[in-house]
Amino acid sequence: MLSGKRFFTKERTRFLSRRIILPFLVIYFGMAVITTVRDMSINNDEYAAVLLSDYAFWQYDYWASPCAFFGSYIPWSHYFNNRNMKVKWFFRAKSHDLEEVIKDKDCQSIVLVGHGDIDSWQATDKEVITSTVANMMKGVPKKRGEWLQLSCGGESKYFMKMGELVMEDKKNVYTYSSSVTTYIFIFDALSGFRYLKSLKR
Repeated sequence: MLSGKRFFTKERTRFLSRRIILPFLVIYFGMAVITTVRDMSINNDEYAAVLLSDYAFWQYDYWASPCAFFGSYIPWSHYFNNRNMKVKWFFRAKSHDLEEVIKDKDCQSIVLVGHGDIDSWQATDKEVITSTVANMMKGVPKKRGEWLQLSCGGESKYFMKMGELVMEDKKNVYTYSSSVTTYIFIFDALSGFRYLKSLKR
């Protein structure tokens, strides 16, 4: 680099591709196939909905949704499969997708990914706030599973978390308590919400 030579020469690129990238992809897709088969074998109508918003503050935000899926598909599927639930993924999730899963009696857990706060979530089409969810919940029974919200946390304008309107047990509503970095999202994607759930202790 300092000598003026490029670091990523053809030889180095070929070496990285063959020895690191290709083996990683083979392992990942092999595990993804096993995960998919296991998810399909769950003999239960109940499922967890993962809503990935495509709303972006700036151009690179558009990579957040596919990266979130790529990193979390295997661990999150196993997380909910271990709780005898299938997983449904919603890409470019909009407000009506959230309403759909809230009103679906078979959906018992909800994961929201994207910009937001403890009492709001920025869907791809518009911001969803506590009062919006309150309207969605009219005549709808509360859910027994978990509400896991991967967005920045903060003080509530409405004196309650949005998920508390949806879940039977408020202890099963998990949000961050302050602004979080991309690294925390990545850690929670790979570890099955370990940091997010640790904030409840």
